[in-house]
Amino acid sequence: MQFDAVLRTFGDFFEKEGIRYVVIGGLAVYAWGRLRPTKDADFAVDHSNQERVVAFAESLGYETLHVSVAFSNHVHADNTLGRVDFMYLDPTTAEKVFGAAVSKVILEGVESPVASPEHLAMMKALAMKNFPHRALFEGEDVRTLLKVPGVDRDTVRDYFRRQGLLELFDAIDKTR
Repeated sequence: MQFDAVLRTFGDFFEKEGIRYVVIGGLAVYAWGRLRPTKDADFAVDHSNQERVVAFAESLGYETLHVSVAFSNHVHADNTLGRVDFMYLDPTTAEKVFGAAVSKVILEGVESPVASPEHLAMMKALAMKNFPHRALFEGEDVRTLLKVPGVDRDTVRDYFRRQGLLELFDAIDKTR
């Protein structure tokens, strides 16, 4: 997959259309310091823009695999365009996530807004809660995010606690 082309294509669309967005998932964790394989590009956008985002992806030739209130997944027959996934944020969450986003260079020559380490860690916690088999690699992502200078560890720990994952947080944090 040509991540730089995908990031530029969707980033240009979001900018042109005035759609707030952040990069999340593996590429965002990479921007915060962890080199790890990823097979897709993940974005978070306002829920109110879901129809426009899905329509744009389909206009590029992406096949929509799944759409729900909170997510959509799309794959392109051309492997260079690969898979893109979107998380759709409710207004309250959107304000928090977009307000804390940081512009970072993700790949050479590609700068994008990236979700904060705290918000990414919280997204990882939710993924591990919903799909426990993901704890191994998501836990490594959280460990990386907890090492970012200035990260609010207490906020992340409290979110894990509220999700019933405090023991998991403590195990991840212990090995940092």
